[in-house]
Amino acid sequence: MKQLLLLISFTLITTFIQAQILEPVKWTFDTEKVDDKTIAVTFTATVDEGWYVYAQDIADGGPIPTEFTFETLKGCKTSGKVEEVGKVIKKYDSMFDMDLKYYKKQVQFKQLITHEGKGGVVEGYLTFMTCNGEKCLPPTDVDFKFEL
Repeated sequence: MKQLLLLISFTLITTFIQAQILEPVKWTFDTEKVDDKTIAVTFTATVDEGWYVYAQDIADGGPIPTEFTFETLKGCKTSGKVEEVGKVIKKYDSMFDMDLKYYKKQVQFKQLITHEGKGGVVEGYLTFMTCNGEKCLPPTDVDFKFEL
């Protein structure tokens, strides 16, 4: 009987702890053909109410900006910089004592990829940080892979 109670207690504690993990930003990925040699890869962040994601161009001394690292480019190359698509908020933030740019609800980041032949692979990760005005979560890496 003791063992059964211990097992039930452990299960309840584990479930409670897992429920406490905050994930206020959900990422989805998509591709869209632009022309015969160009594909746009899109990274969409859907942000929970009250939270926000930072833009790519944040000055030193502030939060971690959203950043994209393309580790593998097989049969293709990036064209230009990652573009931000969404309603940017530019505002002074007392928590960091500086002007910041960030997005609420949703933002898309788009990168044009030019493939050099048939097919291709784009692989890497993105890094982002999210805050809600009272607290910030540590920077998080999210892996991505596109097969063109």
